[in-house]
Amino acid sequence: MNKQTKGISFKNFRRFQNFPMLQLGNITYMVGRNNSGKSTMVKALLLITDYLQNQLSDTFSFDNVVLEDANIVTFGRAKNNLSKEPTITFEYQLDEFDIHIVISGQDENTKAKVNVLSVNDAKTGIDLNINYSKGNITVSKELIEDEKVDDNKLNVIKQLEDSVSELQEELDAITDKTSKESIELMTAFRKASEKLKAAKNLLPKEIKRKGDKQYALSYPISLIVDTKKEDNTLSTYNLLTNIIEDFIWINDVESSNKKNEKLSKNNQEDVLVLSRNNKHLYEFSKRITQSINRQYFYFIGANPSKQSALFYLRDKNNALAQAIHNFYQLTAGEKNNEETRFIKYWMEIFEVGVDFNINMQAGEAYEFKILEEESKKGESKKVILKKYVSLSDKGMGSLQAMTLILKMASLIRLNEKEKKQITVLIEEPELNLHPDLQSKLTDFFHKVYIKYNFNFIIETHSEYIVRQSQYISLDKNYLVDQELNPNPFSIFYFHKKEGPYEMRFKEDGKFERSFGDGFFNEADKLAMKTYKLNLKNKKNG
Repeated sequence: MNKQTKGISFKNFRRFQNFPMLQLGNITYMVGRNNSGKSTMVKALLLITDYLQNQLSDTFSFDNVVLEDANIVTFGRAKNNLSKEPTITFEYQLDEFDIHIVISGQDENTKAKVNVLSVNDAKTGIDLNINYSKGNITVSKELIEDEKVDDNKLNVIKQLEDSVSELQEELDAITDKTSKESIELMTAFRKASEKLKAAKNLLPKEIKRKGDKQYALSYPISLIVDTKKEDNTLSTYNLLTNIIEDFIWINDVESSNKKNEKLSKNNQEDVLVLSRNNKHLYEFSKRITQSINRQYFYFIGANPSKQSALFYLRDKNNALAQAIHNFYQLTAGEKNNEETRFIKYWMEIFEVGVDFNINMQAGEAYEFKILEEESKKGESKKVILKKYVSLSDKGMGSLQAMTLILKMASLIRLNEKEKKQITVLIEEPELNLHPDLQSKLTDFFHKVYIKYNFNFIIETHSEYIVRQSQYISLDKNYLVDQELNPNPFSIFYFHKKEGPYEMRFKEDGKFERSFGDGFFNEADKLAMKTYKLNLKNKKNG
């Protein structure tokens, strides 16, 4: 089960001059009024992930194909209109890494300049800072716990100290310092003292404490680039690894007799520390690269599905048609697989039907049939009537539910091979669904998370979705011991004036603070207005 922690914050991006760090859960709900900034956080996640996975250089793009859902296009549309600062800053927490990105650019440009990219590893204390504006790369490492001294070395020193002390006592007891015995003891004493001094020299001159720097080294970016092989481009996967490898190579040059005047600003002791032990940097580059490339974000927009007798595979504007097409291509010819069973189970939960059938027509479109069951009383027993109907004959709620179910089934199949950390971003999944079925959406997200380890970030206006998360949190004992059984649900309310804040759960399933006006309290307000109007009408009657 995934227990990763992710967080995001930013400055001067879209409507937010300061967006606070939000720690995302495995199932994150974002609620709030329209235009309160919910989709802004989603756009920021898409932009950051695209940059880290596809560029990792000094260019930040707003117009890549994968960013169509972000719908920003230019730096001017991304930057906060009220801010006087010329930069946008993103902070992203991924696994043990804190990633910091600062960009600047021209309003009309679709690409921005990356001023700074830094990665801090909380696990090892390593900090990588690539400052494109200043033209240098800095790597430092601080201790994450007090420095430990080798117990074996301490034991050797203790034994030598005891030996020297005993020899000294024996020497002091001899009155004739010119005797053979005295000379032999003096020789032994001198050799033991020399060994003791050598052993002590192997210990650190001073014991370093947690937070102390082990080293801090800086080299020009131009030298890092110069060391690259001819066939080594700024590729998606290798850039960070290449930077670390070249950084280590340059440091080894500086630690040798091949002195380079450009490299003389570093403290020689720091240079030697890294030169003697650089395995941790190789491991760092491997871990951060794996964390970045393991992430997979999948966006499901709030686009109503179209009712159609046939779902054309070329119809890119029909979300349901594309969901059918993708699933069919992934599983064509298979009659009984996990994904099919998944679809049948959930389509029954969402009251769509009990089975389905997909047939391709002339290689251009799909006919999607739903098997319905109807129970009727016969003369002596119940009769189950079964019939196939076109999915297009079902209501809009059924089409909406099937779009979500089919897309999730395709992700399940894809992840069997890819083994990515999938995060599904969903806009208003409750569209056209009855309140009872809206609450079942939370059951759906929760069970998919439990079984397939998918994460969800969901924009919603549904009170029923949120209330069901309270029930599940209480029912599964997620609120009693967060260490042993952490709650996968995180809920944030986007207040237009106060900004976003977390709706923290209490042990009884309620929230520590209230939602903004017009969400949970709207039904009560309407009931009270109706009550007061009835009282008024009685008085006037």
